[in-house]
Amino acid sequence: MYNHGGDIYRNRVKIDFSANINPFGLPETVRRALSENIEDLSAYPDTECEKLSRAVAEYEGVSADNILCGNGASEIIFNTVRAVMPKRALLIAPTFSEYERALKSVGCEIKYHTLSEENNFNLTERILPELDGTDMIFLCNPNNPVGNMIDEALMDQILRECEKRDIFAVIDECFMDFVPNGYSAKKKTAVIKAFTKTHALAGLRLGYMIGDSKTLEKIDLVSPRWNVNAAAQLAGIAALSDAEYLKKTKKYIEKERIFLTDKLRKLGIKAFDSRTNFILFKTGKEIYAPLLKKGLLVRQCGNFRGLDDSFYRIAVRLHEENTVLLSALKECL
Repeated sequence: MYNHGGDIYRNRVKIDFSANINPFGLPETVRRALSENIEDLSAYPDTECEKLSRAVAEYEGVSADNILCGNGASEIIFNTVRAVMPKRALLIAPTFSEYERALKSVGCEIKYHTLSEENNFNLTERILPELDGTDMIFLCNPNNPVGNMIDEALMDQILRECEKRDIFAVIDECFMDFVPNGYSAKKKTAVIKAFTKTHALAGLRLGYMIGDSKTLEKIDLVSPRWNVNAAAQLAGIAALSDAEYLKKTKKYIEKERIFLTDKLRKLGIKAFDSRTNFILFKTGKEIYAPLLKKGLLVRQCGNFRGLDDSFYRIAVRLHEENTVLLSALKECL
């Protein structure tokens, strides 16, 4: 079973709301860089990703020694687990499923901290006692599939506890760059980010980890060579050169998310508060198949631990596309 959004290959799709990708598509700087340097793709890519690492480091305000690039966030998740080899890990539920897959791949025992729908799936201090007896934790902030953020004071408390107990903490901030006035844990622990969603580079696979150099060296040892292809490196550097693209994206996404959430609620749908470029909602009526017949692909969330098939997730897309979805939903309901 395909466990993620974006399965446009086995469905006839006109508009894909199932994958949380920047609706503006590839930045023009990326299109130009790829077309102008196409001949360079016959050479091996730089195994050190030197130019890309410097560009990412400048963007993040850290040293290039604190950046490790990878073939998408998913590869970095798996390589981190292989480097750490945890015995017992803690995950919240619902959250991104690749943490669980990576941990199970090394035989790690997993303890789950289930978030409450009644509390809008917000993380609370109830998680702190759950840290006992664990040696690794993944936290997604903003959390996929809900879109909510962990309170910054609580995040600091969790990370202090992890440091005291020698628990390896990884914070997935792949959606943080969509959040106006968001915060980062990059100065306190290992953080994963990606170009996949923010710069619409899902097909090229490009992510990175921000962390201390010793940790990154350890993870790099279990990473395959030439794992970041030359096209992805070119695209990443070009994407970061266009600051206006992300600035425009943040402003647009916030406006459209508020619009979509309001309209969903007016349709009688339970829509959960989100801070990023997707919305989780719940409805008692099956809408996946009827919408797909209209060429609209949404993410049914029954395979997220802690959710069932009454939950759906949609990406915030262009206004015209969002209006099409709302009209189709109204017909389905």
